[in-house]
Amino acid sequence: MIEQLKKLENTILQIRKQYQLAHQELTTLKQKPSVDAADYSGLKAQLEQCQKERDTLKSNLTELDRRYQSLAEAHHLIGEEQDKLQKQIEILTQKNNELNRLKDKLVEKNRIAAERTQLVMKRLTEIDKAEE
Repeated sequence: MIEQLKKLENTILQIRKQYQLAHQELTTLKQKPSVDAADYSGLKAQLEQCQKERDTLKSNLTELDRRYQSLAEAHHLIGEEQDKLQKQIEILTQKNNELNRLKDKLVEKNRIAAERTQLVMKRLTEIDKAEE
């Protein structure tokens, strides 16, 4: 058991030393950060490229939004025009139906008038033959 406690104590001491070394290294890095110029330049160039892409995409988005608004407005106007035309179609269909009914009445009256005219012509013909 004493042997195990000594092993445990050694393990704790090693962990403590590793912790202190890591803590010292971290403190040193915080005080004097080491910057690799090539890495920094690469990252800076990458950042600038990303910013340019972002600006381009923002511009594209703005243009697409403008076009969308224009299309939405046109769609709205077309919808209003379609509603007006649909109402006109309904009115014209109703008038067409009324005219068809009137036409049917006139055709019927014309048929009756033709029959009566035929009868009158027949009677006149009979009267003319009788007078001769």
